[in-house]
Amino acid sequence: MTTTLALDGGAPTLPDSPQLQWPRLTPAHHDAVHKLLDAAELSYYGREGEAERLENQWRTRLGGAHTLAVSSGTAALHSAFYALGAEPGTEVICPTNTFLATVMPLIQTGATPVLADAEDDTGNIDPASIKNAITDKTVGIVVTHLWGHPCDMDAITAIAREHNLWIVEDCSHAHGATYSGREVGSIGDAAAISFQSAKLVFAGQGGLFAAREREVFERAVLLGHFRVRAKQDVTSDLGRYASTGFGLNYRMHPVSAALARVSTEQMDDLIQQRQAKLNRLTERLSQIPGLRTPVTRPGCDRGAYYGYKLRLSGDWLDVPMKTLVSALQAEGLDIHQPGSAPLHTTEFFQDAIVPVFTNSEVPRRQYQRGDFPVAEAVWSQSLSLPTFTFEDEAPLVEAYADAFEKIASHLGSLRDRA
Repeated sequence: MTTTLALDGGAPTLPDSPQLQWPRLTPAHHDAVHKLLDAAELSYYGREGEAERLENQWRTRLGGAHTLAVSSGTAALHSAFYALGAEPGTEVICPTNTFLATVMPLIQTGATPVLADAEDDTGNIDPASIKNAITDKTVGIVVTHLWGHPCDMDAITAIAREHNLWIVEDCSHAHGATYSGREVGSIGDAAAISFQSAKLVFAGQGGLFAAREREVFERAVLLGHFRVRAKQDVTSDLGRYASTGFGLNYRMHPVSAALARVSTEQMDDLIQQRQAKLNRLTERLSQIPGLRTPVTRPGCDRGAYYGYKLRLSGDWLDVPMKTLVSALQAEGLDIHQPGSAPLHTTEFFQDAIVPVFTNSEVPRRQYQRGDFPVAEAVWSQSLSLPTFTFEDEAPLVEAYADAFEKIASHLGSLRDRA
């Protein structure tokens, strides 16, 4: 391998700049979809077909939780917040270091999102920051098992019990991840999972809601379903509203359910393959000074490991991020900064006036850069690498590590050119 950077005219480490394909549809995916098309099975109104099969798979995985297939992970989160009682006048503590869908559905309930800082090693919501954010209006906590690493659920559950708060788990990054032997999504009061096409379990678009208590499940059913499904599943006094539901249509499309059902059958094998590749990547990169590879705490398993985030330190931080990314991309790597900046740095959470909050009686929190320094550091010092999964991607793991070794030997010149 040439020692001259590709940025300076040398041969790139990966001359063909291969793009990883995800998702990879298998014959089982094709067969499941074709059967639906042949039968003209294109919509569900009740608990039936591929959606019911998918729900049963995840009911088993989540220890008997009440499960509901929905149109997206965002719909699952909205269902959870609504069903647990988020409403005007209440506050819900949320991670600032997360994808927007973890938090924004709260706006539709009228509740106030209250952001919290991140842990330095995992990037997950920090229990100490949660505790500091509690007020007499706090009713719940939402956590994101970021990049597949479970949150510190023992500490968070203890805080919730002390203050009589509910917990929603956003498991969209963490299919199959476990905390102290329990699969994420089975620990809090409700859970949401995304099956968007970039996820290990994919539906194109789709999601799953899960709840521990029957009443919470029934409220979620009524929010996004009506008539047949509502009459099937709402057995309490709320059943008197089954003919109309509570106004939304969150049903999952049969084709999406079929794709997710097949992907769920394949997920445990894919998790093993992915973790083997990413563990090897960690083994190689951890030998390069200044690269902080993802940690996995004792008692935790990352499951689907959605997103491999590499943290920079030492001499790597002396090189402007734009220059560093350009140098790595010139070597043929598919690499970039993380796409989701901490929420407190976005306009919605910084502007004094937002159209949805024109009513001055609606309370909200206004943030600015510097409010959550750990989350900002995690984001600004990280790089996003592919989540290698398949055997034919094993050589790419070695090539990516080779490219980082090459860049490491040129940090001084990259720094000086900036």
